[in-house]
Amino acid sequence: MLRLRSSSKKPDSFFLISVFFLFIVTAGLLVLLGAGQYRDTVNTMGTDQEIRTASSYLDQKVHQHNSEDISVTDFCGQDALSVSETFDGKKYTTYIYYYDGSLRELFTDRPTDCSPSAGQVITELGDFSIHEKPDGLLEISLSGSDHIMHTLYLYPQPLTRKEEP
Repeated sequence: MLRLRSSSKKPDSFFLISVFFLFIVTAGLLVLLGAGQYRDTVNTMGTDQEIRTASSYLDQKVHQHNSEDISVTDFCGQDALSVSETFDGKKYTTYIYYYDGSLRELFTDRPTDCSPSAGQVITELGDFSIHEKPDGLLEISLSGSDHIMHTLYLYPQPLTRKEEP
């Protein structure tokens, strides 16, 4: 009997190994690209969260109070949003300010005590500034850890009095 030997096993094996190697290299590159994209997405989401948190917090504070209770004042040598409230006949002030890389809030009944490190951290920020325009409009500039400036304009509501019958 005559046996035929196939010499095509070597090229077939080489082709399969080449395809497998190409698959491994492509899969590795996709994983590296995906990891980089994921890292960028997480960083962007973190920065966006900082800005959204600060903006929402400031918006709520301003809209919870009347314009007579809100002002921009000097707190320890820097501009701060000052919100005054009266509880049981005693006046309290909430200062919202930037200190040591974060937006902070200090609720006190003694505004002369100046200790910016005593405030509660609201969120980390890259920068923060607040200015009151002549018409009462508040211009608030803030940036996240990416240092891209965002500007928020808030207008405190004037005091509305209910008419008694």
